[in-house]
Amino acid sequence: MTRLKTIVCYVWALMAVPLVLATFMGMNFWAEKLVSDTGLKVSPWCTGGEIMSTVEHEQHKTLIYQPVFDGLIGQRRNGFFQINWTPNGNSLPRLIDEEFDFDSDGTRDFRIKLNTETNEVHLEAFGNNVVSLGEVLILGSERIARVALRKNRDDRQS
Repeated sequence: MTRLKTIVCYVWALMAVPLVLATFMGMNFWAEKLVSDTGLKVSPWCTGGEIMSTVEHEQHKTLIYQPVFDGLIGQRRNGFFQINWTPNGNSLPRLIDEEFDFDSDGTRDFRIKLNTETNEVHLEAFGNNVVSLGEVLILGSERIARVALRKNRDDRQS
């Protein structure tokens, strides 16, 4: 009889786990509390990293993010640089042509030419650290681009 009670208790506990998880996931308060108390953060690989600077233009502003090379343990050899163009009014200008210095060394690293009507984009790299340009994402009237980067062997030590 005790063995049967033990088995029933374990089965009940196992069946209660999904119920507890579903209840917990549905309660934003507890989820936010868990994140704030433990210091968990969303990976920069999902968010694009932190905004490094904002460049104001007449019709739009350019949000420039810090390069992301973060790995689970240490720095990765490959990363990306995210750029977000946001209109000051209702829409972006038809053509955007900007140069970027992702490593802040004072020399330009690449240039992006973006046609916001056709979403055609051209990347002109000025160094060997710039690998390629990913797809330009359209979020409402904004455009977001990620440029794939590669660290030099010398840069990985720091």
